[in-house]
Amino acid sequence: MRDKKLIFRLFFDYEKEEEWVNGMAKNGWHLTSFGIGNYAFEKGAPGKYIYRNEMIYELGSKDDSKEYIDFLRDSGIELVKKKLNWAYFRKEAADGPFELYSDTSSKLAYINRFHYLFLFVFFINLFIGIINFILFSYANKESINDFVAGVNTGVAIALIYPILKIMKKRRNLKNQLEIFND
Repeated sequence: MRDKKLIFRLFFDYEKEEEWVNGMAKNGWHLTSFGIGNYAFEKGAPGKYIYRNEMIYELGSKDDSKEYIDFLRDSGIELVKKKLNWAYFRKEAADGPFELYSDTSSKLAYINRFHYLFLFVFFINLFIGIINFILFSYANKESINDFVAGVNTGVAIALIYPILKIMKKRRNLKNQLEIFND
């Protein structure tokens, strides 16, 4: 029987998450599955794999997604697990490092997906929080609206840092694109 480990941890930064998973791999714990805030690992050879995570989004149909995953597999990159639009890929470290996005314009397009997703979630939570605060002010003290408003507002506030970080990364990539296109 192989050693297995389930770890609960929540990330708002996909790069820190990827870095953490790769750190686990360096210590011999290889990702087998993941969910929102939970990761399953299996004991193996330390440093055997390098992991990359990706939000597979805007690929169109399921056939496009399957075609993309098949293309990666033909390139020696293995799909560890895909849940909704989030996937983890790995490649043997002996084959050298790998990137899913190598040119600046594709990196920018990828960062834009995160930017728009985080902004959407931010504004939805802010809107619901404000609506519930307004409803709470007109309701009696035993209303659940104050709790919901607090949770939604808290989520919106928690998203400000990742949004600012993504905006900075977008700006840097746009500057690189302008420098190298001139």
